[in-house]
Amino acid sequence: MNWELLILLACPLMMLFCMKGMFGGNKNKDLKEDSNNNQLQSSQQDELQSVQLKMVDLMEQNHQLMEEVKALKASESKESNVVHFEENQGKQEAL
Repeated sequence: MNWELLILLACPLMMLFCMKGMFGGNKNKDLKEDSNNNQLQSSQQDELQSVQLKMVDLMEQNHQLMEEVKALKASESKESNVVHFEENQGKQEAL
């Protein structure tokens, strides 16, 4: 048998095996990429929910602090009126 003929027949067979290996490897790679993308998306969604919950908490705290400031301003204005009234009475008694 002629070795040249054997080498010529082996070349296309080797090419078929190599091509199958290349395309088969891409399928596994695509599956891994899809699973990595799904994990990344789920972790991003978890992180987004965490940030949203923190934002809601901060908004609630902000609202409570604003109410406290309003209450303090209202109490200060009442106290300042009392002080002015007492000062005016003291001045009138001195006259």
